[in-house]
Parts: sequence; structure tokens; C-alpha cells
Amino acid sequence: MRFALAFFLLFAMQASAQQQTPPQRVASLNMCLDPLLLQLLPPERLVSLTYLSGQSQLSAISDQLGVLVDEQGLLLNHGLAEELVPLAPDLILAGDFGAVDAVLLLRELGFRVEKLSLPQGLADIASHLRQLGELVGEPARADAMAGDLERRLMQLDYRDLPEAQRPRALWYAPNGFVTGQFTLEVELMQRAGYRNLAAEQGLQGFVQLDLEALLAMAPEVLIVEAGYVESFSLAREYLRHPALSRNSRRVELPAALSVCAAPQVADALAALIAAREQRP
Repeated sequence: MRFALAFFLLFAMQASAQQQTPPQRVASLNMCLDPLLLQLLPPERLVSLTYLSGQSQLSAISDQLGVLVDEQGLLLNHGLAEELVPLAPDLILAGDFGAVDAVLLLRELGFRVEKLSLPQGLADIASHLRQLGELVGEPARADAMAGDLERRLMQLDYRDLPEAQRPRALWYAPNGFVTGQFTLEVELMQRAGYRNLAAEQGLQGFVQLDLEALLAMAPEVLIVEAGYVESFSLAREYLRHPALSRNSRRVELPAALSVCAAPQVADALAALIAAREQRP
């Protein structure tokens, strides 16, 4: 009886120690988690990030990843289980929707896979950072990052700016889409001291507008993401249209901000405020 009890206690202590040991081989199946992991963990604890983060049109960390791939052999995965199995990760991170088949198969094979829901608004980003920090064993570092973000967001708030000082603006995306109510983009515009013309007209979410409708709104400012400007799309062609470029000033923000806000949201907000304050 005593031997069985001692064995059980030893097993429990070993299991507890394993749970307290931070994961040393972390892989990501979600490009929005990649830049946060680069801030939270040293490169030697990362075995794989997503190939999308290596594309400059979509990612602000593509240059950094290029160095890690060349110098440390970091694998950029395409969301396939067979890419990660040989790496023997002790933690695999995924989002709610991407790489669904890989997540199921990896879990069946006994790998630890944790899903994180991406933040839907500014208020969610700090808690998202802290949750990620707990999973990778870096709660103190994540808490410091989240606290810094919360302080910056408190300082960067111009929602009370008088309407006469708020430029009429549209957040413009490829294929003629603008963003209206109930989006992170409209929240950023309001905090930065802009009027969102799409939201004022009752448009919700992402709405496609033709060039004539866009011109009829007469935006003073068009907010675009840098990657969209570089890629071939209607967004780039519209931005070159004489009627639009003559009457609207363009403000460019980091690539893929609307896809992955958490890593760069405070910098983007500061850039929006600076652009507004420099208006002619």
C-alpha cells in the first residue's frame, strides 16, 4: 500500500514538473501568432512558423524570418501535419479556423495543440497577449507587453475631438472594399480622430463600393495597408485614378493590419494620429 502511494505521489510530482516546464519547441500554424511569438520567445525555442509570415505583402516580419530561415534553419510551414511531425514540437499553436485538418491529425498523434481565438477589438488584444504568454511559459514577459500596450492605447485616444477637426475618411481594401461599423478599423479611426464615412452611412463590416460611389463620398483621406498598395489589385489601380488621387490624401499603414492587429495596433494608431495632425 505504501509503495503504491509513493509511486502515485512520484508520478504526480513528475507530471506537475512537466506541466511547469515551459515548452522548448514551439510551432505555429497561424500567421497572427508568429510576430507575437518572435517577441515572447528566443529563436532557439521556435521550430516552425507559417510561410505567410515570410511574405512581405502580408507580414511586417518577413525580413526577420528570412534571417532565421537562412541562419537557424527555421521551417516555414504550409499548415500541414507532415511538416511538423519530424520537428517533434512540444507545443503547437493554432487559430480557430486555419489548418483544421492538421490540428485534428496532430492531436490524434498525441501532440499538444492549443487554439487561441484572435482578438476582435482593441479591448481583447491585451488579454490575448496574456493568454499566449501563459501557454508558452512566459507570463511575465507577456504581461509586460500587454501592460505597455494598454498604457499606449490610453494615451492614443482622440474620440472626443471636435467634429470640425475630424477628417472625412475611408479605410480602403482590395477590390473596392471599405470598412464600416462593427470592425476594428472603425474603432481605430474613431480613436485616431477620423470620421468613417462608410459607418456614417450605416454600412456594416466590409462592403464593396464601385469607384463612382467612392468618389461620391468625397473622402479627404483614404487609409490603405502597405501590402495592398504593392500588390496588383483594384485597390492599387483605383488609388492611381486621377479623380481619386486629386481629391483624397492617402495614408499607408503596416501590411495586413486588418488581418493581424495585435502585433502592430498601437504603432498603426500612432501613425493615423500623426497623419491627421499633418493634414494640410
